[in-house]
Amino acid sequence: MSPEQDDNLDDLSDAIRRQRELGLMIGDELETHVQLLDETGEMVDRTDARLKRAKKKLDYVGRKVKENRSICIVIVLIFIFFILLALFR
Repeated sequence: MSPEQDDNLDDLSDAIRRQRELGLMIGDELETHVQLLDETGEMVDRTDARLKRAKKKLDYVGRKVKENRSICIVIVLIFIFFILLALFR
């Protein structure tokens, strides 16, 4: 082998070694991102479950408010009826 070919092979070997190191670093970075995405997914799932529970509670409270509003309206109307009865006697 000529010295020029030997130098070219050494340069190629160095370039391949750098590419390998870069590939390993990228792989490590990807593993870190996968872990972060998994943790984020778990947090989103927990938050979604809490939001669903809160929505159920709000729906229940909304129904109760509607029921109580009807009762309050009836009581107010009865009160007004007695006031009008007292005024026009």
